[in-house]
Amino acid sequence: MIKKFIFVLFLFFVFNTIAFAKKPPTMPNSYDSIGVSARGFAMGHCGVAMPGSLDGIFYNSASLGFNYNENVQVEATSLIIRNSDLEKNDLFYANPIDLGFNSIVINQKQGAISWRTFSSNSIEIKDGNNFYKKDEHIKAVTISAASVNEKGVSFGLNLSYLYGTLAESSINNGTPFAQTSAGNGFTMDIGMMAPIRGNLYAGINFENICGIMWWENYDFDQLPFGIRAGLGYIVGTFNLLIDWNKKFYRFGNIEADNLFSVGIEQAIGRVLILRVGAHGSSINEKEKIKYTYGAGLNISIISLSLASENYKLNNESISQYSVSLKLLI
Repeated sequence: MIKKFIFVLFLFFVFNTIAFAKKPPTMPNSYDSIGVSARGFAMGHCGVAMPGSLDGIFYNSASLGFNYNENVQVEATSLIIRNSDLEKNDLFYANPIDLGFNSIVINQKQGAISWRTFSSNSIEIKDGNNFYKKDEHIKAVTISAASVNEKGVSFGLNLSYLYGTLAESSINNGTPFAQTSAGNGFTMDIGMMAPIRGNLYAGINFENICGIMWWENYDFDQLPFGIRAGLGYIVGTFNLLIDWNKKFYRFGNIEADNLFSVGIEQAIGRVLILRVGAHGSSINEKEKIKYTYGAGLNISIISLSLASENYKLNNESISQYSVSLKLLI
């Protein structure tokens, strides 16, 4: 009898959640995030087949399986400048991450812990006497680990705890409204990477295999499932990366295009590293291609990386810049 009562109570709770809960005002791309280093940013957002890179925490955790550096590595990244004549609302709809400190990674060999930003934006709409404003902030703490088997194949895992806040305020026909909600969630990524032949590597990563975000006063969000696959040609001081990325959004009418990326990195001596890349869904339409450039400086235990990304949105040019600082301890 007690079991039946609990089961009926559970069904009642689920029914009410589905029937009456309001959809949270997040956007489909609110959980897309960006990489944790200006290195991958400058190489066309490539990194799924780059062995031993800290960027693997974002692109493919299996990358950590090939990290044999005994030092503790700490890297912090920030978006520092964004130039455009577009309204801020339009920018945030396309890229929900504002300027500022975005991520920090602490790594040793095949394990890492990181903090990163998924979204940080404020959208404000005015229509006569009506007004609406939404503030959205979503962050994640991620534990990453990888292991290489006897055949040289690396398997990686990301486990992330998500937390955030949503704040809405509005005036509609003279009626004011305000509400703040806290959110909590989790997600898991699984990746694999292996040397194919000689200096050629292949990698694949499955993002948000089970990703859920619960919000107070709202229904829950299901994070978009993603697949990244790529090849990396790693030889001496030269690296060539080619990636393919596909998102499967759970809600909204956002276009889920196939995204292709290419990135090149060349070291000039022991200090200077030059990087260039491009990514987009079409090589025939300029508005669908983003070009990236960057450089790195290695000085003793300090590595500084700078990156620039240039593209068009609604026929307006956009340039944004990021910087990363890495320390070996």
